[in-house]
Amino acid sequence: MDWNYRVFQETNGDYVIREVFYAEDGSIIGCTAEAVEPSGRSLTELARDLESFMEALTLPILTLEDIPPCRQPLVYKPAQPTVSQAQLLAELNLAYSSCK
Repeated sequence: MDWNYRVFQETNGDYVIREVFYAEDGSIIGCTAEAVEPSGRSLTELARDLESFMEALTLPILTLEDIPPCRQPLVYKPAQPTVSQAQLLAELNLAYSSCK
């Protein structure tokens, strides 16, 4: 799966940048639910990320309506725990102590 940053115009008229994901044929699969911001573990990585944001400004602007309805937007949902904290502590042979 390929991805890049794309500019979106929000319904209130604001512009944001989201990650957009593509199928092998180049069609849009989905996008992140929230806007993203540049980041990096070093100034070099941050500069590269900023360059990718600048590249997004050269591409056509999207709206959420441009994302296929069955694919809007991709939201990360953490897995639900299958055991309670007490069960996990017991399984790991750990004791719970509360600090007061």
